[in-house]
Amino acid sequence: MFKAYSQNIRYFLLLIILWLISFLAINYYVVEFWRAKILDLNNLEKNKVGLVLWASVKSNWEPSDILADRLKTSYEAYKLWKISKIIVSGDNRKINYNEPENMKNYLLKLWVKSEDIYPDYAGFDTYDSMYRAREIFSVEKMVVFTQKYHLYRALYIANKLWINSVWVISDKHIYLWIIRYKTREILARIKAFLEVEIFKTNPKFLGDKIEIK
Repeated sequence: MFKAYSQNIRYFLLLIILWLISFLAINYYVVEFWRAKILDLNNLEKNKVGLVLWASVKSNWEPSDILADRLKTSYEAYKLWKISKIIVSGDNRKINYNEPENMKNYLLKLWVKSEDIYPDYAGFDTYDSMYRAREIFSVEKMVVFTQKYHLYRALYIANKLWINSVWVISDKHIYLWIIRYKTREILARIKAFLEVEIFKTNPKFLGDKIEIK
């Protein structure tokens, strides 16, 4: 009986070790796979479309610091004529919570023209935002704006969905709770790997195509 118990313990420990190896390997794969596509504004070639990925908004309807920096960076690219259109993708599943509209209003305050802003109201997560950029907005090439901790996963998803994308890091200062965000991102990379490589997941919503003029 003791021998069988010891054998079960060994199997359990082996499974944990294999899980940890897979966990680390997937994270390394996602982070390293597309590192060469990260640019700064000075090295960015002209593109038609930029995509700003969502982040939370505050209770006063102002963008969080992370989201504001993504929007500001996209505006800087717009002002330099590196992009001419901006998709703002976020969560609008609740009546009283509208990230894309908040993002659009912020860009309007920065003097981005209304006709150059395209809200995506069903970008519930990074995978959905990328998938919908391809299927709804017919994007084949774009610039994506987000922070470094999030950028690798988003870049991995975009390229696996056959979207030709380059990336501009939007970090402008040190963020509160950044350790929590980075820790959560480790798990999110596993989810992205499963969605892209294993399950070939569809987004929660698709819908009619929107032409970017």
